[in-house]
Amino acid sequence: MHAAIETAACRACVEACPCGAWHLDDTALEFNASRCDGCGLCVPACPGQAISLPLALAIRPLAGSHAVLAACAHAGAEASGHVGPGLVPCLHAIGTADLLRAYRAGQHAWLLAHGDCAACPRGQGETLFARVAHVNAALRQRGRRPMLTRQVSPATWFALVTDADAVGAQARRAFLRSLSRRPATLLTGTAAVTEAERTGAPGEDLPDGEDALMPWTVNLDAGRCVGCHACTRVCPRGAIEYDTAASAYRLRHRACTGCGLCRDVCAHRAVALRAWAEPTQWLLPLAERRCARCGVTYTAPTAAAGKHAHCWVCAAKQQPSRLYQVMA
Repeated sequence: MHAAIETAACRACVEACPCGAWHLDDTALEFNASRCDGCGLCVPACPGQAISLPLALAIRPLAGSHAVLAACAHAGAEASGHVGPGLVPCLHAIGTADLLRAYRAGQHAWLLAHGDCAACPRGQGETLFARVAHVNAALRQRGRRPMLTRQVSPATWFALVTDADAVGAQARRAFLRSLSRRPATLLTGTAAVTEAERTGAPGEDLPDGEDALMPWTVNLDAGRCVGCHACTRVCPRGAIEYDTAASAYRLRHRACTGCGLCRDVCAHRAVALRAWAEPTQWLLPLAERRCARCGVTYTAPTAAAGKHAHCWVCAAKQQPSRLYQVMA
């Protein structure tokens, strides 16, 4: 985010890290590897998905479907003694994107073993359970079956994950294919994924329902917007697009990751982002006008037609023009 614009305000990784491994100041974003304990909480926190760490999940058959198994390092001796997929440093490193991609692939149940999250430094930020609640609310609104999460004892979890007959080679291959984005890496710790797959917006994996809850929604204030197009140029996902044919800004809420670059670049505070909200705006019509001061053709919101007599460049100038016509 900070490589895109100097005014980027994102501090997601810094705020998510319980060890203080990330440091941000006016000059740079720095990572101190000696302070990192590998919890992975910065991975789902980063809206740009710029951070990646292996997160080895396991899959087992359950009631005619499949369940994802995960246990944290503090789940207990029975679970933590397991070596292989399923054991993760922290359950809260499982992000919204991971949940939605697994759901899309047909993995609707999660069997979890964990310690006391409330007493753990890693459990003080946004939790996996909060993410599941948000995703389930969005699924129910779309008339879809919600995800099921169940905490199981470490002994039960260990028995499930170590059952050699629990999943056959065919099911394992199918699961890896179905989770072809980041989850392929999550399961094996070795498979490579493409950049486009790894950095997809979570909203793209939600079922149909453009007016239902989205991970992020965008709103443009017609009274503040000056039509400078800065937000469209800085958005890395195309969540705000300038449609030249329609002369309007189009909002693609599914594509938004909440990175905030559009909001940070807007000098007029015309952009608002909301997490897990229903979209209320999809289009902001623009109209072409001619600047009364410099004569250039510019665009501004149609709804604020009487407000913009000058282009946004001239309107931003505080001092009067110093150009004078000399009469002979």
